[in-house]
Amino acid sequence: MLKINIQISIITLTKDDNFKFLKTLKSIKSQKRTFNIEWIIIDGSKKQNQVKNHNYIKKRLIEDEQIIIKHINVNELNINGIYPCMNYGKKISEGKFIIFLNSGDTFFNKNSLKIFFDNSLTTDLDNSLIFGQAEIIANKKISWHYPGKRLKNINIWLKFFEPNHQSMLVSSDIAKSTFFKEESKISADKFWKKEVLNKANHIQYINYPICKFFL
Repeated sequence: MLKINIQISIITLTKDDNFKFLKTLKSIKSQKRTFNIEWIIIDGSKKQNQVKNHNYIKKRLIEDEQIIIKHINVNELNINGIYPCMNYGKKISEGKFIIFLNSGDTFFNKNSLKIFFDNSLTTDLDNSLIFGQAEIIANKKISWHYPGKRLKNINIWLKFFEPNHQSMLVSSDIAKSTFFKEESKISADKFWKKEVLNKANHIQYINYPICKFFL
């Protein structure tokens, strides 16, 4: 069987919130691209909600040959918790780069994945991190960009802060060798991002919003 060249794996965790899942699905479907992506859905929903999610996928994405879909029922695998699920998603991914976009999160606009892809072509595939801004949305009237639009020195910023993981495109070698500390219920994401930053030989910052993160 011919192996499909997957540029980007998107990993989405969802549990019993079909409305948020559908929002993320629509964002992925809207992306302009000429390259293959893999969408790994780690679904801990009850059976009826998993059926709804599968029907959404079948209705909107099943005919898109550039999206390879893996819809995983983690209840059958006896995997519990956010970080064990994120580690499992990384383990089974096949893309050259990996990004986490959990249920309810969206890309900033229809060009976000293309911007990531174009930047990935200009860098070494190994030990690389590409990240952009996240639009943090508190409510309909309050939002801001992170990092800020007026940031002058990204290297100084990185000494004190980490990007949103929804705005991080991580090369597969780093992502798969860096595990979320499952025993840390609150700070595992922060520890993971710090380790990714330390391992990356090449870090590229895109001074443009890539994702929307809803508080």
